[in-house]
Amino acid sequence: MKDTILTVVAILSLTVLLPLVLLRIRDRFRARRRGFDEQIPAHIVAYRERLLRPDPATVEKHIGSLLSERLIRMYEGQEAILSRNIELQSSGLSRKARGRRIERFLPLDIESQHETCDLQEAGWGRGFCFAADGAGNFYWQPVSAARQLDAPVFFACHDPWGNEKVADSLEEFLSWPRIPYNGRTRSNLFRWGGCGGES
Repeated sequence: MKDTILTVVAILSLTVLLPLVLLRIRDRFRARRRGFDEQIPAHIVAYRERLLRPDPATVEKHIGSLLSERLIRMYEGQEAILSRNIELQSSGLSRKARGRRIERFLPLDIESQHETCDLQEAGWGRGFCFAADGAGNFYWQPVSAARQLDAPVFFACHDPWGNEKVADSLEEFLSWPRIPYNGRTRSNLFRWGGCGGES
């Protein structure tokens, strides 16, 4: 009889108590994770919301010209604009050569342009800066009076001061293979992040 009671207790433990313990552990883990998510700084959440809510009409009205169709479409696809700390490797680069670093994409709104360089003041024309390299330099595309399907991509560099064409179109630029940025030292970043960064 004693063996039967022990068997029943063991079966009940495995079928009732073990699942309850596992559910309790899962709930604690979820509560901890929820607490971690709530600790994400508000400015990061706000930045992400701006990325996901492009406002091309207001930007075009503000700059007095039209963005390319390809640039507007880029903001409709979340995969590209939510990417951070990546390198784009153009087809002409060897495997060891450094690519074009994108630290983050900029929201398609007027506010993001206040944090970039003044393209017109620099003498490069009207445009929209859509990505930053993390060293104070920006990737941008010219705008025009008539809506274009696509336009070249330029790299506005502050050290040394210059503007370099890096791709004939945004489509080409975005088609380059992406690899994670490997965290080079800051001194290397300034050396390769400037104009002529593909050296």
